[in-house]
Amino acid sequence: MDHENTICPPALPEEVDLPDPEILLPDEPLPEPIKDEEVVEVETAKEARNPNCCERFLKCLSHVPCASLIAWIILLLGLGGLTGSLLIGSRKTRDLLNNQPLLWFMDFTLIGVIVSMFVLGTVFLIIGHISSEPTSRRVFNSSSKNRCARGLNMGFLSFVYFLTVCWILASALLFIPLVMLGILYYVKEYDGLTSLNLKYYGFEDRHLEGEALDEFMMQAKDVLICYSCAYVSSLLVVISMIHFLISITANITHLTDNRFAALNAYEPGEEMRNSKHSVLDTNM
Repeated sequence: MDHENTICPPALPEEVDLPDPEILLPDEPLPEPIKDEEVVEVETAKEARNPNCCERFLKCLSHVPCASLIAWIILLLGLGGLTGSLLIGSRKTRDLLNNQPLLWFMDFTLIGVIVSMFVLGTVFLIIGHISSEPTSRRVFNSSSKNRCARGLNMGFLSFVYFLTVCWILASALLFIPLVMLGILYYVKEYDGLTSLNLKYYGFEDRHLEGEALDEFMMQAKDVLICYSCAYVSSLLVVISMIHFLISITANITHLTDNRFAALNAYEPGEEMRNSKHSVLDTNM
């Protein structure tokens, strides 16, 4: 038998016993459950990333409009100077004229006016803050709220205009004692005034000459300085009122622009000619 011509069948591969795939163990171990200490550490890290009260306060201050803030600071300076100068000036005026009942109402009236103006100035600052960008977008984010905001600002605009006129008149009244004392000082120093009788100026009969006149002029110079500071302080209050007028007028314009921007955002086919912000201000 010829073994060379015999064809042997190929050897079958040996069968390999594969393990059941359901019982295969993963290569990596399963993650361990998170412990309570790790959860506390994660929460602590999140709290550390949150802004604190100081950062939130600074962020809120960054949204306050500069014009209203400057007007409020000028108002505080004017009210502070007016309070000190008029309180001291009224006391020195009573001592100068030897008339203690004179201007007895000045202290109480001044305190009432100063406190009222401080409260009103703070209200004007708050109204200017919520009516300016970007705060007005979140506070007055609908057509009805925008309408109420414009009405509110128009009402305060009229009120601030009235206060401005009142403070201009008050400044004019404070200018009267400056003129009288200035003329008296000029006549004494340059025209050689030797005697003075206060009854010719609407006060009690009191004749002054010699050392009494010199002492009177020294006291009058102190009173002149006090009323000069009061006059300058009243001018600062007038300037702050004018700043508030400008700020409120600008806020009314921006609120009107935002209203037109909202209307244009929902009517793309219309020519957007109502506001210069009509392309960007579409959040309403």
